[in-house]
Amino acid sequence: MERKYYVAAFTWTLGITFLSLASLSKLPSIPSIKFKDKIIHFTFYFVFVFLWSEAFKLKKNRILIIVAIAVAYGIVIEVLQSLLTTTREADVYDALANSFGACLAFLFLRVKNNL
Repeated sequence: MERKYYVAAFTWTLGITFLSLASLSKLPSIPSIKFKDKIIHFTFYFVFVFLWSEAFKLKKNRILIIVAIAVAYGIVIEVLQSLLTTTREADVYDALANSFGACLAFLFLRVKNNL
């Protein structure tokens, strides 16, 4: 296991969890960009898969396990948003953006690592 990637992956996962479940209404708003929410979801899960795969130096079949975990985690977070918060709600399109980011990270890693 590569420690620097493990720390980054763990921190990133905590960040996703916090930002997904916390009320962010008091934060300054980002300028309006079309689909910015989906771009953010995509990026969160792309980086999630990249960091965890690098942390464990995984090969093709094992990276698919990280992708499956990322997709499941994204779905669980969406469900928790509607169950645990009053300011957030589950969105199937967010879950799709999460999944797309995770899957594209897999393809990126295949090219990067010649898998």
